[in-house]
Amino acid sequence: MTKKSKKQSTLAVEPVTQSAMEPIVSQAELSEELEAPLEQSLDKSLEVFLWLMAYSVLMFTLPFLGFYGVRSWLMESYPELSLFEVNAYSVLTAVLVVNAIVAMYVLKAIREKDPPLTSSQEEDKKEQ
Repeated sequence: MTKKSKKQSTLAVEPVTQSAMEPIVSQAELSEELEAPLEQSLDKSLEVFLWLMAYSVLMFTLPFLGFYGVRSWLMESYPELSLFEVNAYSVLTAVLVVNAIVAMYVLKAIREKDPPLTSSQEEDKKEQ
């Protein structure tokens, strides 16, 4: 065992002053900063979900309407067409309707504006 020295070292500690620390943010400001992006993301995600549901309903219903509508019209207006030709034109109509709906959805996504940046996101962008 070793002997402990009788001298004890003391550390000089300075009291921390307000000027040495960064400015303190009030609780109200902090809660506003935290709630704004959360509300914005919830609003945006709900809107995106509703648009997805709307386009899903269109994708389900319009091809059926196009298929049976064109089929009925061709059978009434052109009785000389064979059943294969009527079905081929009807299926082609349904496929074109599906492609048109997908194109509209993509166009909407491309035209969608980005949400405004929050102050912390702006600072992060400036640092990069």
